[in-house]
Amino acid sequence: MKKFPLYIPVLLFALLISCTSDGERSTALINVFVIDAPGDFDEVWVEILGVEVKTTGTRGQDNAIPVFLENIQSNQQVNLASLILDRQFLVGRGEFLVGAVTELTLRLGTDNFVVVDGARSPLIFDNSEAQNPSLTVNYPLDPGFSVDLFIDFEVFRSIKASSNPTAGYILNPKLRSFSRANTGEIAGTITPLQENAIVYAIQGRDTVSSTAVDLATGRFKLRGLLGNHIVAILPFNTRYQSDTVQNVRVEMRKITQLTPITLLPKP
Repeated sequence: MKKFPLYIPVLLFALLISCTSDGERSTALINVFVIDAPGDFDEVWVEILGVEVKTTGTRGQDNAIPVFLENIQSNQQVNLASLILDRQFLVGRGEFLVGAVTELTLRLGTDNFVVVDGARSPLIFDNSEAQNPSLTVNYPLDPGFSVDLFIDFEVFRSIKASSNPTAGYILNPKLRSFSRANTGEIAGTITPLQENAIVYAIQGRDTVSSTAVDLATGRFKLRGLLGNHIVAILPFNTRYQSDTVQNVRVEMRKITQLTPITLLPKP
């Protein structure tokens, strides 16, 4: 009986370790990033307040309360036109119970503008829904793992000129999302340097992804892909011909490197 009290600290320590391990096994860390598919703009500045993440609730039901992950950057504006190649912007990070992510909603501010040929013009939301664009998704959350989720902000499809030239541009975000865990990438280079282009990844009849070219290096990268694609290149400079690369296969967690592409002048 005199030895019994000595077991109590050991028992409490074991329980503490057990509880900690169970807690670690029941949660997953989510990192949400924004990348871009730029249009023909010098700069595209969008105020990103954060992202709302909804997961499965009790017993896998759709009854969970969405959690807002705030953008903690001191300056919440990001130049979307700069987010090409491997550049990305961390919107928010949080820990969630295992299950699945079912919805992502970007929360955008109102201080948005574009720069075209050195001139600044305001970006005005098309409607109230456009300020908080949502995506229905299904990303599993496994215990103890960190999950990187990406929101591709397709500027080329998201911005259009206003019917009133003095009113600026209309913003109606077109988004797609993907997880790095189950997709791959296509990478390549375009010459001559300093010639920009929109590069599309097409699967079947659908344009899956698009991006612009890094003018300094001629490099481009299409992310969040899987399976067979056609890569289409549409130069901004109308003196050059468009081009395509057929049957480009992308495998999970791999980069498919294309042979260098040279833009040909129109006859």
